[in-house]
Amino acid sequence: MTALKKQRIDIRLNEDEKSLIEEAAAFRNQTVSQFVLSSASQLASEVVEQHHRIVLAQDAWSAVMNAIDNPPAPNERLRSAATRLNLLD
Repeated sequence: MTALKKQRIDIRLNEDEKSLIEEAAAFRNQTVSQFVLSSASQLASEVVEQHHRIVLAQDAWSAVMNAIDNPPAPNERLRSAATRLNLLD
């Protein structure tokens, strides 16, 4: 059983926009609500995914991979931080 839908979004649109959405919903054999919800949800997922993904240029990617493959030796600050962290345990 699906969860009861209790949330609502109200939008205002002009006559041309409404007609276009109604026509598109009819082509998909959906109600206007189904069409708007599925379209908005799909776009929202894409936008969120794009903002969660890190895209690097090739030279930046190479620098990251090089740093992972060849990490620098720990300096005094890093050794000191590791010591403080161990003292917290």
